[in-house]
Amino acid sequence: MRFQFTPSAPGLMTRLNLGLALLSSSLLCVTVHAQQILPAAPTPAASTPNSSITITNSAMDAQLFYQVLISELNAIQGLGGSVGTSYQLMLDAARKTNDATLFQRAIDMAIAARAGEPALEAARAWKQAQPQSREANWQVLQVLLALNRLNETSEPLRTQIQLTPPVERNGAIAQIPRIFARASDKKAAATLVEQALESATAQSATAAASWTAIGRMRLAAADALGAVQAAGRAQNVEAASVGAAQLALEIMDPKQPDAEPIVRRYLEGANPSAEVRLGYVRALMDAQRFGEAYTQIVRVTRERPNSAEAWALQGALELQENQLDKSDASLKNTLNSSHPFATPKTSNAV
Repeated sequence: MRFQFTPSAPGLMTRLNLGLALLSSSLLCVTVHAQQILPAAPTPAASTPNSSITITNSAMDAQLFYQVLISELNAIQGLGGSVGTSYQLMLDAARKTNDATLFQRAIDMAIAARAGEPALEAARAWKQAQPQSREANWQVLQVLLALNRLNETSEPLRTQIQLTPPVERNGAIAQIPRIFARASDKKAAATLVEQALESATAQSATAAASWTAIGRMRLAAADALGAVQAAGRAQNVEAASVGAAQLALEIMDPKQPDAEPIVRRYLEGANPSAEVRLGYVRALMDAQRFGEAYTQIVRVTRERPNSAEAWALQGALELQENQLDKSDASLKNTLNSSHPFATPKTSNAV
């Protein structure tokens, strides 16, 4: 959708100047009238020379203020304004002031009007004005995905990762599969993400998170074998990678025999997540491997005695083996547990 921008720019600026004069005149009358009927206000303590309060003036002059005001008035339904004019005025004000808030408002106006191309124009204008802005780049990426212009997202995706502080980078990478979840062409999305993460997979700090994200993209594209291979590469980089283990656990199936060893290697490491072990127990139960499942669940209840879910699974396995007394004791522990389904929190980063 493209906006129909009315009125033309020369006429619009004439109206702005006239409106500014009228607004200034009105404000002057109000000010004089207020001075006549109100006593002088005491000088606040904050205005003294020793005050620690810093007052930051707006970058807008009177004309820009009026321009933003007219833009907002045009955006109000029922007042006969033009959405296109509203957007145009706001984007022009954003460019003049280099104000991130005004750029964001222009994007919001376009999105509210279901106008994808103007939203992209505003996002790109913001990114051009502030090339180091993560938020500006993020808006470009989001709008491109909403427009289903997948082939144009590679560069902003790489940029987003580069602009993210190192301490937050693994978490950002872990969110990539969710960001691309609505892509219509899953295989193309998986290929694009893998290419965008090429440099991240070569860095030890981000390799495990990157391979896990690539694996999830492959899994979404129905490439289970490729997903297992990616999970394996993530674990080779970082043996304690929870993300790699969780990915392998989701794929675990007789048709993918290489997935389970990834889970087992993780569980044999130091301080594995009880959540992953519980998932492994459920997978073993689904495969009717009850003896192996019982061995694993006993470890969970020993390490997490307040987990009602773990005690419930242990009781079900004991009942399956006709160990009625043990099953009864486990189910009582389920009721007595202080946390009904307590499992330790795990990071979604790697």
